[in-house]
Amino acid sequence: MATSYGPHSLDLSIKDCTVSGGPSSSPSDSSLAPSSVPKHPLSVSPKSMDTDTSRVMKRTRNTLAARRYRQRRVDQMSDLEAVLKETQTERDALKVRVARLEGELEALRGLARQ
Repeated sequence: MATSYGPHSLDLSIKDCTVSGGPSSSPSDSSLAPSSVPKHPLSVSPKSMDTDTSRVMKRTRNTLAARRYRQRRVDQMSDLEAVLKETQTERDALKVRVARLEGELEALRGLARQ
């Protein structure tokens, strides 16, 4: 199973790799020679191309989905900020109204005492 750790990391699976003994290992040792690795870097099997194309398409779809998700999140935050600003404006207007009504109440109580 392939594991990706970032956009520039290599995408290898266990079946695609073999472990060699390092520079001292002989190339004639058939137990260490990779049998499924092409001899030339440009010789790729059609199945490998389909797998690579599938991976690229899946990665592209995932990138686009992540981009849409981030945009939705930004839009949601903008909406919430707009609602917050509206609510704060309403709160400030209500504070002014409460202060005016409290002043009016005190004036009426003063008139009632006389």
